[in-house]
Amino acid sequence: MKVLVPLVVFALAVSGPACNRKIDNAVHVDAIRAQLETAPPWVGDSAFEKRLWAIERGFYEERGYRPAWVDGNQTTPQMKDLVQQFKYSELHGLDPSHYPIDDLEQLRAQSQTRMGTRFEPAAVPELDAKLTYGYLRYAADLIGWSSSPRNISRNWLIEPKEEDLATRLSDAISQNQIRRSLETLAPDHPQYKGLQTALAREKANPSGNLDRILINLERWRWAPRDLGDRYILVNVPAYMLQVMEGSQPALSMRVVVGKPATQTPLFSDQMTYVVFSPFWNIPENILRDETLPRVTKDPDFLRRNNMEVVGTSGTVDPLEIDWTDESATKGLRFRQRPGPDNALGLVKFIFPNHFDIYLHDTPSDRLFFRDRRALSHGCVRVEDPVALAEYVLRDQPKWTTAKIASAMRSGQEQGVTLKQKLPVHIGYWTAWVEPDGNLKFTDDPYKLDPIQIQRFHQTRETSTW
Repeated sequence: MKVLVPLVVFALAVSGPACNRKIDNAVHVDAIRAQLETAPPWVGDSAFEKRLWAIERGFYEERGYRPAWVDGNQTTPQMKDLVQQFKYSELHGLDPSHYPIDDLEQLRAQSQTRMGTRFEPAAVPELDAKLTYGYLRYAADLIGWSSSPRNISRNWLIEPKEEDLATRLSDAISQNQIRRSLETLAPDHPQYKGLQTALAREKANPSGNLDRILINLERWRWAPRDLGDRYILVNVPAYMLQVMEGSQPALSMRVVVGKPATQTPLFSDQMTYVVFSPFWNIPENILRDETLPRVTKDPDFLRRNNMEVVGTSGTVDPLEIDWTDESATKGLRFRQRPGPDNALGLVKFIFPNHFDIYLHDTPSDRLFFRDRRALSHGCVRVEDPVALAEYVLRDQPKWTTAKIASAMRSGQEQGVTLKQKLPVHIGYWTAWVEPDGNLKFTDDPYKLDPIQIQRFHQTRETSTW
């Protein structure tokens, strides 16, 4: 027996490391390069999916085609965190079937040994590529790349977020920060977090509102990531405007928005100046469809409504125009002079855009008492223009309340440039979390919810995994 003991120790010293020998990641390089030469079946044909595949190829090229998630033939902490994060996707209203959870779980079950999970080397290239694609898809979903609001409405124009996903992924792997790298892509607005809480409640106690919560989460993912330290938020279906400072409203008021036939566009821009006692330059569509037909029937219409005709050389006497001759009105501009009956009221707030949409006062204050206020030609009428003017000019001491009131009633158009541009975001959220945490559903004046819900379900039915 004394002779056998060193023999046993010697046998363990030789066989132990041999059974658990480390595989160098370099053995996978050629196979991963070959894996990336053509897009596999689990990468779809859409422009979005082709974009992700191009990002993936660049990511692997940058790292010399070494695996990102597998260490030789073993799992890594990063792989485990990623798979767990895929499962957390439900917390954002995303579909876990869009990520390779089942494929990985099946392969991991098949790769169990006495020493733990050991993948066959031949399985590593596709496994690693799938996990990378899953990470990129999840990241893209969180920043709103995977769907477009333009598919819901041609008037919904949101600039896609800029993000270097390959660099983000490289940093996440090297720093072992997979979860954080993904979660920080999600919106951090209190409304998004409130909707996540509402989603959890809905799944625990269904009330039939799941789809509306899901699409409103998606709308926040479409919104700009950085709304600004101070910004104006107009929620069209709620007919409300808020001036936000951080996460708190500094000012709130009712608004009138565009009719379903003349919808208020959904976009973001920067307010740059205010105009007191404005002229109303009648837009071409209103001139063609409403003003000229009335003038043709009633020559006194312009005088009664304090309107004037402007040609290339100045104002034109409307009595000298043959209103029945269409060519006679070409090149003419029509505008309503400043005054209490001006369609824009006594002040307008300009954030230059190609829609020619702005915020403005109105002489028709009675409309703010209606529950449904989709009544304008597209611009947004504000309930309390004085308070809004005081706010946007608060860093210009000379613009006191008295001076603002005087400028609004002077009858002389006057523009005032803001010292700092103020972001304006016009959005469409039909589910809104109240300060007490309760979820409120609004009107849907443009009937966008059913369109988005239908597309949402179509997308969920086309998983490529």
